[in-house]
Amino acid sequence: MAAGNGCGPGESRWGWWASRLGPPILLLLLCAGFFWKLVLTDQYTWLEAGDIPNQVLPWLQVQAGEWHRGRVPLWDPYQWGGQSLIGQAQPGVVYPLNWILFLLPLEDGWLRQSAVHWYFVMIHFMAAWFAYLLCRDLERSRMASVAAGCAFALGGWMSVTAWPQMLNSAVWAPLVLMFVLRSLRGVRPVASAAAAGAALGMSLLAGHHQIPTFMLLATGGIWLHQVFRKGRPSWEAARLAAIFLVFTALTGALQILPAYEYGRLAERWVGLVEPKGWNEPVPYSIHSQYSLIPTSLVAILLPGYQRSNADPFTGVAALTLALLAVALAWRERHVKVFAAIAVGGLLFSLGRNNVFHGVLYALVPLVEKARSPSFAVFIFHFGIAVLAAYGIDCMRRAGESPWPRRAALALVAFGAGVFALRAALLAGERAPPDDRFMVVALVALLVAALLHGWRRGVLPPVAAAAMLTGLMLIESGNVSGSGWVNREEKGGQPFLPRLAQHSDIAGYLRGVPWPARMEVSDTDIPYNFGDWYGIDQFGGYVASLPANLLRLPWGYPRSRQIFGVNYTVTREPPGPGQEEVFQSASGLKVHWNRDAFPRVWTVHEARQVSGESEIRAIMGGGPLDLRRTTFLLGPPPPLETCPEADEVRLTRRNSGRVTIEAEMGCRGMVILGDSYFPGWVAWVDGRRAPIHEAYTAVRGVVVEKGRHTIEMRYLPVSVFAGLLLTLAGFGGALALSIRARGKKARASLC
Repeated sequence: MAAGNGCGPGESRWGWWASRLGPPILLLLLCAGFFWKLVLTDQYTWLEAGDIPNQVLPWLQVQAGEWHRGRVPLWDPYQWGGQSLIGQAQPGVVYPLNWILFLLPLEDGWLRQSAVHWYFVMIHFMAAWFAYLLCRDLERSRMASVAAGCAFALGGWMSVTAWPQMLNSAVWAPLVLMFVLRSLRGVRPVASAAAAGAALGMSLLAGHHQIPTFMLLATGGIWLHQVFRKGRPSWEAARLAAIFLVFTALTGALQILPAYEYGRLAERWVGLVEPKGWNEPVPYSIHSQYSLIPTSLVAILLPGYQRSNADPFTGVAALTLALLAVALAWRERHVKVFAAIAVGGLLFSLGRNNVFHGVLYALVPLVEKARSPSFAVFIFHFGIAVLAAYGIDCMRRAGESPWPRRAALALVAFGAGVFALRAALLAGERAPPDDRFMVVALVALLVAALLHGWRRGVLPPVAAAAMLTGLMLIESGNVSGSGWVNREEKGGQPFLPRLAQHSDIAGYLRGVPWPARMEVSDTDIPYNFGDWYGIDQFGGYVASLPANLLRLPWGYPRSRQIFGVNYTVTREPPGPGQEEVFQSASGLKVHWNRDAFPRVWTVHEARQVSGESEIRAIMGGGPLDLRRTTFLLGPPPPLETCPEADEVRLTRRNSGRVTIEAEMGCRGMVILGDSYFPGWVAWVDGRRAPIHEAYTAVRGVVVEKGRHTIEMRYLPVSVFAGLLLTLAGFGGALALSIRARGKKARASLC
């Protein structure tokens, strides 16, 4: 076949397509098979893990619902009086690959569990494929690259982590490193540096800041080494590093700018009783709490023995191959790079037990925001996965090197030692509660046999590599999903069924003839009821809240009145003045609070308050009549008092738009009991009007006498500016790539 068809010399068109499509198809099949519990049965789910059913799944549900209504969900109107959804970052609002999930057909308005399961599988497939591409770019064999893809995506941190926002950030690490190393090798250096930044920008768009922070530290170390490796600064390397950082900021801007805007105006719970503001560092005691405990290092080889919130399990197969790569190919530059990445990630994950982590915490911006150093074990696993590919290829040319034999003997000793320890424990009737380490011992003996057979020439290289990949999958499958509960077991799956238990409450609240906003104890309903059912809930499971909401003392009834919290869901009567109106089959009761303010009302008096102490005094029951008078932190606008009564009604409200009709007797302020936040823009009869921070927390608009239409829309400048910058980042990276390829093509013709 001619080279003009894209095929190599002597390569058929079928062979060309098979060589390019075969590996990703194989990786997809391996990922689906690895997660057989999710896609080949309906007995298990990954959605039963802690935060996932209570917070993450409602986030996904509310976004899917909005996309199917033709709206991009920038604002969440259902939790805490409304807050910026995109500003919270973790929901992954602007991550393009999430949009595929959101646009899939719904079942009676709900995300299909099968779709969310395949979404989980596809995240891991992307990780496997990108790791494969990295290893192929490093000139590793196809089989070794497939093994590395499996080790990265289906082993280590990736295999035991459930948060999709973190997984989506992590999958881009191989592409980031691929383009960084291309740039350092001189392969279209400018275009490659820009592409590396674009890949890291995609990681930022995915939602969570923690993994991108660790990736920035890892790549920063590589760039610094390149800049100073000859003793004096290399300005060319510094220029490429600057291009990398610029394109990271550009492509991630669509998430960075709204998150920065929200972060400055919000307070975040970091593990202490009181939340912390943007300018307040996360205390090092929290980093210490979430560090990898040194005794957990045993769990690198023995599953179930971690004592931290991150599992360092790697397994003997991948670790042995990585160590063989270091022993047999240390002179190769990229082996040194990934060995340094792996060691650096492991040391950083130790947090409080590594003094250099403290130095980085104190000196490097944003490191203090990444409060879980133990999650840096992801970087360790990434380095091990790539080194495993080198280990497989090195075995092909190991020759008479003693290292494979030494590795086999060490594995035999390890496996035999574990079996002996198990026998001793049984004899002493002290069986450990978790016996999965016996599978590791068995795998160690099998890997030793494979290495011996490979070294002696008994096993063909491809067969040996395939068997080693299979053993890595057995080890990882011994850990990943091991905690998933079969729904038929006693006790079953405790979290997901709760999401359907309270549908009758949602049905009742949807049927009331006025806007409903409910509150409930997180003991009675632990998940975000508002996001899940699309009903206003004053409360919910969140990591942060805007500071203006936290200014109000929530222990006082007045604070909830101005947000129109007119229903309380509880098992017992919540207090005086509330009437029971509905009882759920779950045993919870709905009580109507007659004293709650309507969703919209008017006032004709406004005054300025000096600060939180005065706010607390007013909300605690001061003489101010809040139905007639509002208060602001700044100078109040001039209002008029008149005998004529006003009439206002809410005519339209969705996630990004509110319409109010008002008949005013004289100039007054129309107040909407939804939270105030920058980005909301108002028009009165088509003319722009300022939005005031009424009661220091909700939205108010001044209107004149007569009939008016007030429209509010959420149009944050941070989002539109971020969108332009992100498009510029992707467009610039693509243009540089095309230009660099064009230069190469012209040069080859000269």
